[in-house]
Amino acid sequence: MEGCVETSPSSTEGSTRLSASCVGSAKSSWSDRRQLYELARLEGLVHKNFHLAVLCLVYTGANIVCLVFNSMEEEFREEHRMPFHMLEFWSTFIFAVLQIYIMAFVASGSLCVNPLLLRVVMVFNIVFTFVPAALLAVSVEKFEVLAHEIEYSNEITMAAIDIVMVRALMRNAGAKVLAINYVTALFALAITTTQLGVYNWAEDGEHLAHYFEFCFELLSGLISFSFCINGSLGCAKLLQQRLDAMQCSEGPDALIHGGSDHVSV
Repeated sequence: MEGCVETSPSSTEGSTRLSASCVGSAKSSWSDRRQLYELARLEGLVHKNFHLAVLCLVYTGANIVCLVFNSMEEEFREEHRMPFHMLEFWSTFIFAVLQIYIMAFVASGSLCVNPLLLRVVMVFNIVFTFVPAALLAVSVEKFEVLAHEIEYSNEITMAAIDIVMVRALMRNAGAKVLAINYVTALFALAITTTQLGVYNWAEDGEHLAHYFEFCFELLSGLISFSFCINGSLGCAKLLQQRLDAMQCSEGPDALIHGGSDHVSV
């Protein structure tokens, strides 16, 4: 290592001091690199969580549009049947992909996601939202019933993800997690099973089931938004705390420039 060459080979004491200095320098360099990595990771999580939160709001808006459309007269709904179903099914597929990114890359630590559970959720969420959307893109008349059956059945999986996120939000807020879990689970499962039953057995079932569907998905979008924006703010706060601590302890100049909030990477 540069600067760690023995200048007096005949002096055992001097050699020992130089070796200790080399070890200390290596440890300090490794510590600085770890701090740099941690700050860069936190800064990345701030942006990722924020971007995902914005996309969750877009999905929430899409469901509000679908609710408005579903409340229009039947003649209008029939006339715009194709674009309505495209918005309904493709937005659900995109949101399913967003939820997988949230669980796998952004919030895996706070959610404590089991790897096996993550695989199962990925299969159900991605496959069973893409398939009905693709089928309807081919023919609404031919595949409408099958597509709705698949989508409504898969919303039980979406409800499970919402339960996990609500649990994390309530735990961070210091609420009684067990009671919140039961209430949220029962509410989510009640909506998903009710809309499936209404679609199959009620008169004008599709029209009525859409109200349950869009209200549930609107709520799901808001839950994911809350989770992501809380994550973004939490990471930003932790990042600032780390920067302040390094500044107080006169951390590496490569990481902090004049007390700036920006992390140099």
